[in-house]
Amino acid sequence: MRNSNEIDREMKKMEKAAKRFARQNAKEAKHMKDISSGRSTPKVDLDNSVNRSGSAGNDMLQFFLGFMLLGGGLFWLFNSFTVDSGLGGFGGGYFNVFGMRMTGGVMLIPLMLGIGLIFFLDGKKRFIGYFTAALGLLVIVIALISSLSFHAKYGNTLYVYVIMFAMIAAGAGLLIKSTFKKKN
Repeated sequence: MRNSNEIDREMKKMEKAAKRFARQNAKEAKHMKDISSGRSTPKVDLDNSVNRSGSAGNDMLQFFLGFMLLGGGLFWLFNSFTVDSGLGGFGGGYFNVFGMRMTGGVMLIPLMLGIGLIFFLDGKKRFIGYFTAALGLLVIVIALISSLSFHAKYGNTLYVYVIMFAMIAAGAGLLIKSTFKKKN
């Protein structure tokens, strides 16, 4: 059984809780009386009464709308251009690499030399062969990319490009917003 000191402490705690409850009720009653008499305006707790982030269905709608805008804008952009390379006919087999005209055979020399050094050298010196082969491959890739030229298919005007890029930006924004939104 409990002793009388424990019971007294419990009783004091209950009395304090009852007094707090009575004060809170009196405050709320006074506030309601002020509202009904027109002396005060009601307080609205925006954090609890209004869901600012929207519902889960709204998030899903934003995600799919963003996906469609981004996909449509990218599809439209990629279909608005043709890509030509200078490899056939007009290029004459020449590549422009860092402002120098090179033929395809000249660009293969560092790659072939590097592959030969890989098999010829031993140990740590083999790194020289790998470096030379990688450099030769890099020169070939740069030459291929620099020989490409892009041309607009339909003679598009500025407002068409503005709409394309606006669709891409809006779609990306909606996708990022709906994907990385903090959940409450």
